[in-house]
Amino acid sequence: MTTWVKVCGLTSADDAGFAVELGVDALGFVLHPKSRRYCVPNRARTIIRALPSQVVTIGVWFDEPADCILESARFVGCDLIQTYDPNTALVLQAAEAEVLPAIPILYDPDQREAWRCFLKTWSKWVLLDRTRSRCRVPPTGVAASVDSAGDVPHQRMILAGGLTPENVRSELELFRPWGIDVASGVESEPGTKCRRKLTDFIKEVRQWDAMISLGASADNSSPKR
Repeated sequence: MTTWVKVCGLTSADDAGFAVELGVDALGFVLHPKSRRYCVPNRARTIIRALPSQVVTIGVWFDEPADCILESARFVGCDLIQTYDPNTALVLQAAEAEVLPAIPILYDPDQREAWRCFLKTWSKWVLLDRTRSRCRVPPTGVAASVDSAGDVPHQRMILAGGLTPENVRSELELFRPWGIDVASGVESEPGTKCRRKLTDFIKEVRQWDAMISLGASADNSSPKR
């Protein structure tokens, strides 16, 4: 099994195409206008339409109303809707939209029970974002503990926040996620990916995958992700 990889915060067709060449599984487009990685809907729509069908495309919103998110998602043509609000996630789920719930590890206590209720009936995937929850646009790179991650148990947990080519292997070892999500850690500036960093990042992930596969073959008691 290989680690599912999402590259987020894309704003150009060139960066998207290069990420696809490296074999990533998913691309994320931030459609929140106040974000430094904002991709205008027309551009996101054009990029998404040119991508191979096997690449999962994800629109990212933060505090927009559910009806606005649905309208925007239909326009750009993304496969999944990533949201940071449990109530919005419930509305989107009821509207039969494909949702990727994003839960900050340091999430607002007021949202704790709402997320727990949502996850009781959610069996697909969950993105665990190591960010400060009280900001309207979550910043990146706040450290998290294994105990905090365990507070949101899920068989398809995607780890996001603060990942770089230099630390991704140690983070994979620590959290053992099903997937990972990288944005700022492979950028030359917000919204612009650095090809060297992105290449090194994917290389580190695939070397980790190969190491784990070899270990699992040699020892059937090895932990499974």
